[in-house]
Amino acid sequence: MFDKANNIKLLQESGWFSKRPEVFRRELLECAVAKTFDAWETLYHHGDPANGIFAVLSGGVQITAPSDDGQEFVLHREGAGFWIGDLALFADAPRLVSVVTTQVTQALFFPNTRIAKLVKANPLYVRDFYALTQENMQTALRIMANLAVTGSEKRLVLRLLHLDEGTSKRDGWIVVSQEELSEMIAVSQPTLHRSLHRLANLGLIELGYGRVRLMDRQALIANCQT
Repeated sequence: MFDKANNIKLLQESGWFSKRPEVFRRELLECAVAKTFDAWETLYHHGDPANGIFAVLSGGVQITAPSDDGQEFVLHREGAGFWIGDLALFADAPRLVSVVTTQVTQALFFPNTRIAKLVKANPLYVRDFYALTQENMQTALRIMANLAVTGSEKRLVLRLLHLDEGTSKRDGWIVVSQEELSEMIAVSQPTLHRSLHRLANLGLIELGYGRVRLMDRQALIANCQT
């Protein structure tokens, strides 16, 4: 069941949206269309024309992008409170990434026609949307910086810590496959397998089928600093 009121309350208490002025939040929500997506349903593909912004209320999404040879690679996963679609919309350019759901996902969709009317009536709202773009760029730069870290196990730990902050979880589990993790940190699956099991043997993480749970965040952070 779509618990819209409760999910919107959670949205208002997290991330970029929680920092916006009350009048902006109220008027933006008036532009929203509630949507429910099945697992592995596409919000939009790389190269699609921009049609609006999405806000994840519950569930989760996976972001992929093509390499120069056209192969799609997993970049990141996010859960409730995540907003995406602003960059292509305000640049009036095609989508740079593909976004698909990883589970049943409830979202709000803000069509570009409604946002255009909102900004035309309130030009200063552009600053609020630009703050969203800045926040998403910060996430992208964090991903890039962590990929530059020497040592595959350190990259793995940094990515797990990042995923644990934003990914929608059930009982503390991060739902992500080893294949997807290996793409995210640019290592082979055998190398990833060894690192995961070493961390599990140390009691720092717990492994499940297609999922990982962090058991000791502080110890994992310390592991990166050694």
